[in-house]
Amino acid sequence: MEKFAKARELFRDIVDLKNYVPLSTSEKTKQDLLNAINQKEKIVLLTGEAGSGKSLLLRSVYDELKGKKVFFVSNPYLEIDSILELLKNLDINDHHILLLDEAQLLESKTWENLRIYADRGNVTIVFATHDTDIKKLLEKKHFSTRINYIIKVKPVSFEEMKNFIITKLLKNDLHEIVDMLDNKNFKKIYSFTKGSLRATNQLMYKLFDVVDFFYKKNPKKFEKKIDNKYIEIAIMDLRAK
Repeated sequence: MEKFAKARELFRDIVDLKNYVPLSTSEKTKQDLLNAINQKEKIVLLTGEAGSGKSLLLRSVYDELKGKKVFFVSNPYLEIDSILELLKNLDINDHHILLLDEAQLLESKTWENLRIYADRGNVTIVFATHDTDIKKLLEKKHFSTRINYIIKVKPVSFEEMKNFIITKLLKNDLHEIVDMLDNKNFKKIYSFTKGSLRATNQLMYKLFDVVDFFYKKNPKKFEKKIDNKYIEIAIMDLRAK
């Protein structure tokens, strides 16, 4: 069934707006972030565990802000000189928005330089960074007193994860595969992913890779349902890496 291979590709772990599913948790976080930006706050931190969906959320915010003076940088470590030059030349009378993904890669001196530019009041800088790096940053007094918002991307609930998977499949006309998944499957998936969207993508990608392999050997086993043993095989394979 070519559909298993097609389904697999829907869960490839890449940051692509086509893969964005508007879940209630992520939409609430997105609106909080947009509100902070619209209020022209100087520094906003977007935090969350690795794989929580920060990068895709930031891309979605950037897409919504198109038309405004907004800049998005996916890897600031590689482009920091250009970023600092850009900030130095921004019109002091206009408000600009700078979205920095993977901000945990920046050095302490760079964070301080960016903080100085934010203090000028003509730019809102959104730093997307891991939870573990926030603690170190807040220990620095000059930062903790200047951060206006700390917005956390939370793990999704079981129902949201289920909706995430089903929505991706239905949007691509894979109704037959949706019908092959039941609540036992979703519970097994959630027990491994624990609400991480990256882990969900990785597991579903591996699951459909496994199913595609076994389907080619014995198609009759996949006429109605996907047995949990295939999810277990996918989990074991991911844990072995």
